[in-house]
Amino acid sequence: MLLDGTPIAAILPGHYIGERRCGYCHRTSGSCVFGFTSVSMTVDFYQRLMDRGFRRSGAFLYKPDTLNSCCPQYTIRLKASDFKPSKEHRQAVNRFNRFILGPQYEEALRRHNSSSHSASSYVIFFCLLTRPPNDSLGKHNPEFDLIGTIHRAEYDYLPQELSHIPTAHKFVVRLVRPDCTDEKFELYRHYQKTCHHEPDSKITRHGFKRFLCGQPFEFEQNSDPHALAIAITEGGHQPPTKRLGLWHQLYYLDNQLIAMAVLDILPDSVSSVYFMCREDFSKYSLGKLSACREIALALEDQRTYYHMGLYIYSCQKMKYKASFSPSEILDPELYRYFPFDKFAAEFKKSNYVSFAQSHNGGDITKEPRDPMAPETKINNQHEERYDDDADDDDDDDDYSEKDDEGHMPVIRTVFDTDMPGIARQLDVESRIDMSKVRVIIQNYVFTGENLANMHPSVFARLLDPILQMAAVVGLDLLYEVFLYFQ
Repeated sequence: MLLDGTPIAAILPGHYIGERRCGYCHRTSGSCVFGFTSVSMTVDFYQRLMDRGFRRSGAFLYKPDTLNSCCPQYTIRLKASDFKPSKEHRQAVNRFNRFILGPQYEEALRRHNSSSHSASSYVIFFCLLTRPPNDSLGKHNPEFDLIGTIHRAEYDYLPQELSHIPTAHKFVVRLVRPDCTDEKFELYRHYQKTCHHEPDSKITRHGFKRFLCGQPFEFEQNSDPHALAIAITEGGHQPPTKRLGLWHQLYYLDNQLIAMAVLDILPDSVSSVYFMCREDFSKYSLGKLSACREIALALEDQRTYYHMGLYIYSCQKMKYKASFSPSEILDPELYRYFPFDKFAAEFKKSNYVSFAQSHNGGDITKEPRDPMAPETKINNQHEERYDDDADDDDDDDDYSEKDDEGHMPVIRTVFDTDMPGIARQLDVESRIDMSKVRVIIQNYVFTGENLANMHPSVFARLLDPILQMAAVVGLDLLYEVFLYFQ
């Protein structure tokens, strides 16, 4: 008999994975995570996990051990409406637009905009004269119109009045479902070979599909993915129905696929998963361009945050994330976000940073948040791309439990570690309500009395994985999922 409420996920119980090869500094045994595999999950479940420091690679969800890893990884995000494009960002977008449109069309577009806006110039002038002292037009008259500038050179957004004037190139962006097509795979193969220098033997269609095309989320019941894809493809604009789940954002130049962004669109955020592009177009800073485009997407879809994945202060290829401001980083013990600058000052002193009193003696917070306590909504007061002259990296690596040689890393219980933000075993045992735990064994569901009446030897084998999951994801999430024992 099931408890009231629909489960938000069915997951395989997780475990702590230590002494794994680090994909950033390449140490043979420096990476430590707690991870588990999802059989099925909702977008809400994953968003709540991200706010506990989790990321995903395909259906594998993992939480880095920031204290014991050689390259501590921290969750970083940006409030989309607060984004302040730097000079570099503005230049990258404008330079690409000029390349697409060409000088002839640029001049025609300037004249068209000047003519169409002349009728409203008096209204703007009147507002400037009558506004209160020290007031500003704010978001109604921004210095840099992110959304407008992002779409300026797109074929679907060009003014019909100028259709008789050719652009230098035809640029089209499509947001489509994550099907594994030949076109996408060939771009992936090109990117892995030219950017990551992988041999053909390691670049497989199966790996591409598992890593970037496998749909990890359940679709909303009122959302028809096929209809959404058609609406976007035909019109190029946002459909009235909110899109959720995994999406591919495709960049076409003169009918050739030159780049692809892999995105998780969640209830309150757009999360960057991966980005790849053709090497011959890297000089146009497509990494910066795509990040700006994804922030614009968050604004258009009325999502509050843009998640940039994980951040490593010592990793040069992640420095670009700090340029998207004002960003904030998740404290691995408090599960609260603090301004990036506050973390950056501490990163200069130590690889591991938490503002919990138990570690840094910080006085900017109250007592550390209990990892077992019900989750709370906190209002903030205050993988990857890399651009220098070229785009060089992605957001999240193709993370799997096996290392590069196909060997399983060292696995042990999370209670044998001092992983931050994890409840102690005695605390979990004293506070967990086993009647609320839902377990699936060989397609049979066990809850409440069914679980309590299970044979002691069987229950004993289930208990430790259940306690570990409770310690890492928290009781609030544990009670809402099915633990799937194979």
